[in-house]
Amino acid sequence: MFELLEEGFNLGLGVASVAVSRVEGLVKETLDKVGVKEGEDAKDLKERLVNEGISAREKINESLKKHLEKLEPLNPATAKLDLILAKLEKIEAEIAKLKK
Repeated sequence: MFELLEEGFNLGLGVASVAVSRVEGLVKETLDKVGVKEGEDAKDLKERLVNEGISAREKINESLKKHLEKLEPLNPATAKLDLILAKLEKIEAEIAKLKK
């Protein structure tokens, strides 16, 4: 299952990597058409795009965390830990009974 997720993630990164060069060309063409020259206009646009990128990264991180939390119960180590904790609670309950 993890291999499928990893393959999907790598596929997405590959697509994004290929798209970056294409997007760079489109952005340059668009800036030329709109008449944005190097200088203040370009700096403002760059700052806005950087902020949008930061916002997008934060959204991706939040989404990734949510998905990882959903996958956590599937982790064998988590299942083992849950089993150990359940046994520990049972032992603690038995000890408490014996102390009374």
